[in-house]
Amino acid sequence: MKKLKKLSKNKKHDFNVVIIYGTVAVGKFTVANELQKIIKYKFFHNHHTHDLARLLFKRESVHLSRLIENTRLLIFKEIADAKINVVTTHAYSPTFISSTKLTDPMYMKKIEAIIKKNGGRACFVHLVADNKEILKRVLGESRKNSRKLKDKKIMKEILKENIWKIPAPVKNNIQIDNTDLSPRKVVKIIIKHFEL
Repeated sequence: MKKLKKLSKNKKHDFNVVIIYGTVAVGKFTVANELQKIIKYKFFHNHHTHDLARLLFKRESVHLSRLIENTRLLIFKEIADAKINVVTTHAYSPTFISSTKLTDPMYMKKIEAIIKKNGGRACFVHLVADNKEILKRVLGESRKNSRKLKDKKIMKEILKENIWKIPAPVKNNIQIDNTDLSPRKVVKIIIKHFEL
C-alpha cells in the first residue's frame, strides 16, 4: 500500500464520496460493494450510466460519451447538493480522452471540485494489481452477466502500456495493491485510512 497524498484528518466534512478507481477487472466493483455493505453508504457503480447510454448509442460515439459524462456529473452534483455519503467506481486511464475531448484526469478533478464546493470530502482509492491476477479476474464469473470487458486479448493490450498504475491527479488519494488482498482486507485499509 502506498499513500500518495496526505489526508487532512482533522477537518469535518458534511458528507463523503469514496471513488474507487483503476483499470478494468482490478476489483473496483467487488471492493465498492463490500465497502458499502459495511459503512452503509449508497452505491453508484460507473456501469449504471454506461449501460444506460449503450442502450441508445454505439461505443466510441460522441453521443455515448456526452450522455455518460453529463449524466455522471449531474449525479455527482445532486449527490453533493443532497450531501449524501456515496461509494462509486470509475475505470480510470491517465491517457484516456473521450470523443468529447474530456480526459480522465480532468473528469476526476471535476468530481473532486463538485464534492469540495458543497462541503464534502472526496476519498480516492486507486486499486492496482499484478497483471496475471487481472487477466484471471477479467474472466471471472461476476463479469459474465454484464456489459463488462471479458476478453483476455483486449485486457492484455490494456495492460501492456502500464500507464494504468499512474494515479489520478487528485488529493486525498491512496493507492492499494490488491493482488493478494481479499476485498474485506482492502475495505479495512480504506476505512482506517479515511476514518470512515
